[in-house]
Amino acid sequence: MSNERQLTGNAGVYHVARELSRHGWNVMLTVRNARGADLYAVSQCERIVQPIQVKAHSAKPNDVRLGLQPDALVTPWWVFVAHALSDSPACYLLSLDEIRQLMVRDPGTRSGKPDAQRAFWFDRRFCTPASDRERIDAREAWTRLGDPGR
Repeated sequence: MSNERQLTGNAGVYHVARELSRHGWNVMLTVRNARGADLYAVSQCERIVQPIQVKAHSAKPNDVRLGLQPDALVTPWWVFVAHALSDSPACYLLSLDEIRQLMVRDPGTRSGKPDAQRAFWFDRRFCTPASDRERIDAREAWTRLGDPGR
């Protein structure tokens, strides 16, 4: 991983941790580059634990590769951070179910790969401010995770 990508990823994870803390969640970071969740948001009474995957981009988001078997993805919440290195990053909170509904598969028209080798992708436009497909309902939608005070 390049140093710039690592810094962007760190900035995104720490920004998400800050925002969650501001909204009343306790946050536990995981080991960077480990499989699975990047952090856990825990309610104040510790009855709600939300594993979260963070995808950060330094500028306009890129499409996110979900791999060949999206059914193997297990982290229930994802936060996409656009402009992670800027003074005003934009965060989009989506459930794994929403991501699976919105994902697309490489059609293979350019790559010529057979079905089993064509990856699934999440379109960057869902998490790009002012794009024609922006998920405005998911932008800065921290309440989607539940009430941290319960």
